[in-house]
Amino acid sequence: MYRVLAFTVKPRASADTRYRILQYISFAERDGVHVDHHSLMNDSFFLWQMENSHILARLLLLPWLLILRFWQVLIEAPRYDAVWISREMAPLGPPFFEWLLVSRCRRVVMDVDDALHIVDKEGSRWLPRLLRDYGKFGRMASRYTVVVCGNEFLADFYRSHGGTVRIVPTVVNADDYASVEPSPSALIRIGWIGTPLNRHHVDIVGPALISLAREKLFEVVFVGIDEPLNWQLPHFRYLRWALANEISFFKEFDIGIMPLKDSPFARGKCAFKLIQYMAAGLPVVASPVGANIDVVHDGVNGFLADTEERWVTSLRQLIEVVELRQSMGKRGRELVRERYSAQSVWPTYREILSGIPQQED
Repeated sequence: MYRVLAFTVKPRASADTRYRILQYISFAERDGVHVDHHSLMNDSFFLWQMENSHILARLLLLPWLLILRFWQVLIEAPRYDAVWISREMAPLGPPFFEWLLVSRCRRVVMDVDDALHIVDKEGSRWLPRLLRDYGKFGRMASRYTVVVCGNEFLADFYRSHGGTVRIVPTVVNADDYASVEPSPSALIRIGWIGTPLNRHHVDIVGPALISLAREKLFEVVFVGIDEPLNWQLPHFRYLRWALANEISFFKEFDIGIMPLKDSPFARGKCAFKLIQYMAAGLPVVASPVGANIDVVHDGVNGFLADTEERWVTSLRQLIEVVELRQSMGKRGRELVRERYSAQSVWPTYREILSGIPQQED
């Protein structure tokens, strides 16, 4: 059996760990590839980080977590056929662990789904920004066997630094979302799901929703925001995100939105919200930024909106015409099954991890 050791900074509760690494383990086992996984953070540490709480406990625990990671890299990793790094080995300092891995292991694959080489001033806290080595991603690019990038924007960066690059989008297990249908509701629900660090993006759509509320009845449902937005809307609901309910949240939506402020960091995003919405059979409206323009076929499975007027027009159409919501949702599901599902993407990962080209049918 071919053996792979996967390293992540965050545990299963983090979407990048679940969707870039862990969801493929069952597919790998069926193909004779055994994947072991080590996360730097445990569930408690990750929760404290998201809440920015227990700062002293985190400071005391981090050295021990880094010592454990050093042991895993020095002793365990060389015993495997390949090493699979999600994003980075540690969220601060120089790439010491990465350098050690490429020096001691036969095949090291780095997997990245965000523009981590770019400072994200709005979506990150000041201390992590201060401690992060943003230049390490470019310096290490040519040292990895393969760099797997979630979109073309990221691929261009790693190619420019000498990396051997493959593009694999962030996808979902289509079977998990196949049975999702909106729950009954008296009002059409416009939904967004994300983390508190991404809430600044939703500011884009606020004026459009406020304007639209003057002529249409609808409910806005936001999942994952910890502080209410100061928007004057008659029907607004906040849901606390929980891993156990991740897929069921989409039953609370009739339309999915993904507003993005255009910036170099945002262009590195992989349209993952859109893929989740579409997998759940939802029509979407999104900013034409980054990979969003690859996933949304404007007027077919959703709309792209770059102005307040365009947001209002697109959402109004979807609120008014049930047949349009249904047809766009159906086309979105078909696209996910064909191009953005774990089922369709795993053979590419299998080739990347093993170095053995896919067999032609």
